[in-house]
Amino acid sequence: MDASGWDETGPDAAHARLIEDNLVLTCEAERLYRDGGFAGDAALLDRLRGRVSRNTRVLGTVFPGFPAHSPPPPQLFGGTAAFREKLGAALAAPLPPGPPTLLCETRDVRLSGNALFLVEDGRPQVLFETYRPQERHVVPGPGPDFRHVDETVGEGEGLVFLLNSAGSFNYGHWLIDDLPRLRALDGLSAQHPGVPVTVALVSYFAHIDAARRRSIELCLGRGRGVSIRFLDRSKTYHFARLHHATPCSLPSTGKSPHALRSLTRQVRARTRLRRGLFGLRALAGRGRRLFVDRHPGRGRGLANREAVLSLLRRLGFEPFDPELASVRQQAVRFASAEIVVGIAGAGMANTVFCEPGTPILHLVPEGWEDPFYAELAALRGESYRAVFGPRVAPGPGSAVPPDWPAHLYDFAVEPAELMAALAAADPARFSDARRAGPAPDAP
Repeated sequence: MDASGWDETGPDAAHARLIEDNLVLTCEAERLYRDGGFAGDAALLDRLRGRVSRNTRVLGTVFPGFPAHSPPPPQLFGGTAAFREKLGAALAAPLPPGPPTLLCETRDVRLSGNALFLVEDGRPQVLFETYRPQERHVVPGPGPDFRHVDETVGEGEGLVFLLNSAGSFNYGHWLIDDLPRLRALDGLSAQHPGVPVTVALVSYFAHIDAARRRSIELCLGRGRGVSIRFLDRSKTYHFARLHHATPCSLPSTGKSPHALRSLTRQVRARTRLRRGLFGLRALAGRGRRLFVDRHPGRGRGLANREAVLSLLRRLGFEPFDPELASVRQQAVRFASAEIVVGIAGAGMANTVFCEPGTPILHLVPEGWEDPFYAELAALRGESYRAVFGPRVAPGPGSAVPPDWPAHLYDFAVEPAELMAALAAADPARFSDARRAGPAPDAP
């Protein structure tokens, strides 16, 4: 047993080694990773080259692969100079190429712990693309009782398309990493015209499940003959035949521009009327400057919220909490915004619906180095802009419990730094406001 308490000779360690020794690729490495984009080290890919799922066949390409690219230099404000320098260097580093997204059909396959696997010769063979190293902290994979099946889904129930990933429980990851892969249904329906399709999702919590259902309904529209089914994440399911799509993003290092363009076009097409109606309101100057708020009880709130709100309201910003709005309303509000300022969190993933060139400014606790939103900015060909501020440890009366992780602590941003960032993001609108100074009631 090591210092962390992990018993390297115990049954859990033995099972972990069993899984690692029996990983298989969804299809040939030359097809998925010919141009790079493998989410692991080169030695692991070499070991997996000859280990490919025998029960899986590729039906087509949903999105092509994407090349390596270098993001524009980020624009960072607030926090310490050392932190900005470190993060700035990391966010300016070239991003790797990504693999294509493939529509696959796998027979006699099981789902457990959010990973797909086969059982051959009494051993689990886990599809690597559903169990990538960087995601295993939230994807447990099949347990030692992997032979047990709670429910079998047969072919008599029509086609089943599984739409899931390691981050499906988070709306931002769902929106960026999962939802675009609904495009695979076009190819599936073309190959099986008239056959009913069920989109299967692993269930998490009522509010995120409802948002995922509504986003699917928004993207597909009516008359597609598609039903939605949520699966119990504590169960193991066996599918006689299952359709699924390989990921359209790399963990922490890359998003497919093809996938996000597809998603944006689809959602904008479905919200054309609502955006037009909202645009009439915006002619009066209302609702165009968006402050993406975050309820304090969810963590990562602004400790000096009133000062920040006072400043932003004086500049014409309207607070908007995406979690209190429908999926359609979120898309409409972001698509109609002329500038967005928002607290870092899943709601800011909606910036993919903003018009090209819309200035976007993130408010972020210092020390949080998640590159997710910087990648979204890079895909838009824009600099990632952020204002950082110190975290505030939970104290008496805090909305954040003391045992919450540090990335959910409240934080504060300096109004002067926010003004500087606004002036840099949109000089035409905010340079004069910066010279005028912060609002009288701002500290």
